[in-house]
Amino acid sequence: MKLEKISNPARVLIFDADYEEKTFYQIIEKILEEFPFTWNKKKVLVKPNILGPYPPEKGVTTHPILVKAVVENLIKRGAYVVVGDNPGIGGYGMAEKAASETGILDASLGCYKNIGHNVVRHKISSDHIDYISVAEDVLDADIIVNLPRLKTHSLTYFTGAVKNTFGYIVGGDKTLIHSKANNPKKFAAALVDIYQVRPPSLNIMDAVTAMEGNGPSNGSIRKIGKIIASDNAVTLDTVAVNLIGISTESVPHLHIAGKRGLGETDFSKIQLNEMIVPYKDFQFPSTFIPGISGIIFNLFLYRYIYKIPQINKKKCEACGICIEHCPVDGIKLTGEFPVINQDKCIRCYCCQEMCPEDAVLLFGRTINFLRNLKAKFKK
Repeated sequence: MKLEKISNPARVLIFDADYEEKTFYQIIEKILEEFPFTWNKKKVLVKPNILGPYPPEKGVTTHPILVKAVVENLIKRGAYVVVGDNPGIGGYGMAEKAASETGILDASLGCYKNIGHNVVRHKISSDHIDYISVAEDVLDADIIVNLPRLKTHSLTYFTGAVKNTFGYIVGGDKTLIHSKANNPKKFAAALVDIYQVRPPSLNIMDAVTAMEGNGPSNGSIRKIGKIIASDNAVTLDTVAVNLIGISTESVPHLHIAGKRGLGETDFSKIQLNEMIVPYKDFQFPSTFIPGISGIIFNLFLYRYIYKIPQINKKKCEACGICIEHCPVDGIKLTGEFPVINQDKCIRCYCCQEMCPEDAVLLFGRTINFLRNLKAKFKK
């Protein structure tokens, strides 16, 4: 279905904001005026980030005030709204639990749906995966409104509008994709392949607070005070990474998306309603190396410099979540605590991402680099 809208793929709007309902509602009204769609009687999927059952103050998920403001504005315009995501954490009833604890269930004003109940096996054009299990609501929606959170990510370095579409995937296919696209460069390509299945129509990023450090679930909260919006997810993410002080070339999936012509990744060519001042001290994951050397190391020397995940026994509660979410079955409960098989580990850091206790440590780049070089020259 062709949508009626005015589109400028190199346009991004930035608004000052705090978590106050009236302010948010007015900002969303302005965004919907500036990026006009025909909303009346359209099926609209509102796609927040619901990584897991985290309260809003943890900064892991999209804030419920943003969700509520979007839903209220869309209902007012006559849209048929569904709010849904496929949380990273699995298990019966976990989608509803995550929606409830994040505050998004109540914020959805009766429009929340467990979109993982209706699944389509969808063929995909990709070098790494042939089919994906995708929520039917993703494919059936007339319009998708994407509500990402600005965060760092130990595998992809940055997670925003493009990465939020990984939530289209249902169930065990997420771990399957990690196992098949088993390094940052391959996963970045697979992520863009999934994004291309259904690029969101409108993207509104929660950057009132951001997560820095070892995101996407165990980093630190940083006040940014912004809402960022665009009808192109790649273009929006380009502005977001420049805001936190890095370039799109440093983020593999954005670099790939730009080369495929999926959005503007040259920051100088993007039309902004206000200028931004990049943060110079934003903290990135310990897996990330900044600058030109980082681009070379992260893309080509990853196998020698990767961080080694290990269990912090002082924090570990032996809940088994890391075991359940390891895509290569590389973690076993040995005695009281999980043990990571370093020979099987593909350094996807799903264990670190999903651990609710922040009990997975990432360290050892230099030692591991030298150890692997030594082993290489011995052959």
